Amino acid sequence: MIHATFIRRKGNLESVELTGHAGSGEYGFDIVCAAVSTLSINLVNSLEVLADCKADLAIDEIDGGYMKIDISHITRKTDEKVQLLFGSFLLGMTNLAENSQEFVSVQVIAN
Repeated sequence: MIHATFIRRKGNLESVELTGHAGSGEYGFDIVCAAVSTLSINLVNSLEVLADCKADLAIDEIDGGYMKIDISHITRKTDEKVQLLFGSFLLGMTNLAENSQEFVSVQVIAN
């Protein structure tokens, strides 16, 4: 199962940590994994290109199953565009979790 843990501080989304594997299909044919990968890489690219915001990115490139996208250090993290893009990612992940409950879970931790 893929677990997505979002951190929200003072009302602003600041990071998301993705752990685990969906296991909804054979390696290379797992459409849930592909959906999560597409959404997460799109967030990183959109932040950079559309909002001029470079997120810290940590990925387990050997075993997979881990990605952390962090903008907590960015001074523009409260920017409307940045929060809209992060909110859109949360929406996409939440919808995916609702439709694939056995493969994806989403948690938002508010501090």
